[in-house]
Amino acid sequence: MHWICLLAGAAFIGWSHAHTDEIPVVLGFVLILSAVLAVVFPRMPWATGFIVGIPVFLVETLAHYHLVRVPYNASAGIPWVALIALIPALGGAFFGSAMRHLNR
Repeated sequence: MHWICLLAGAAFIGWSHAHTDEIPVVLGFVLILSAVLAVVFPRMPWATGFIVGIPVFLVETLAHYHLVRVPYNASAGIPWVALIALIPALGGAFFGSAMRHLNR
């Protein structure tokens, strides 16, 4: 069940990133979704954070190669900066996992 929820969350993040040009909204979704998933499934916060955060980079890369239509101009090169989305993803996941473990 954990992996199904993670993949559904990653699909949502990828979809939302491809359909909005507001990065703070997407990063907010990443932070909240990773924290909620880590509260529900606290065993592997590193996997939760990585799987929820990496779709931002994937969508940016696909947009760079014109494989995905996005409402903003695609980057000129490979968007390594999009890996910054892993910071709120991992932060939210470890925070959610810690909150679950503190609750015990």
